[in-house]
Amino acid sequence: MSGSTGDCVGVMTNLVKEGRMTRAALRLACVLVALAAWGCPMPPPPLPSSTVPGVYHARLPAADASTRLVTLWLQPGGTATLETVYVGGQGRMPVENGTWSASGDEVTVVIEGESEPLVFGIQPDQLVPKRWDRKLYGENGLPLTRRSSYKQE
Repeated sequence: MSGSTGDCVGVMTNLVKEGRMTRAALRLACVLVALAAWGCPMPPPPLPSSTVPGVYHARLPAADASTRLVTLWLQPGGTATLETVYVGGQGRMPVENGTWSASGDEVTVVIEGESEPLVFGIQPDQLVPKRWDRKLYGENGLPLTRRSSYKQE
């Protein structure tokens, strides 16, 4: 046995000799140490699509204002809400509603009245634009950063 595994077994053997541990408990402890040393299969990490629900935001330049603040709520169950505020310009635009769905490492947001869906790649705490209407969102799309998550029940 190697290093700490062997040391651990030696300590447990001494506990058996001293009468402070039964042989059955020693066998069980050895099995547990062996499993820990060789690694137990871990459950697979959740798909990125299971981590999507939350509130995302972006601060972007605006042609006729100093800044455009965009907030996207992706609620559990597939409801999407998009809010845009022009700081130093038009102010708050009407809230836009839609739906979203996720599969694998992509999320698709369909906003009512928009000609194209927003398609994002899912990254930790970010939604990275993949496909979008360039007339609405420019050449860089709408890169979003997670502001908060919905609790999973």
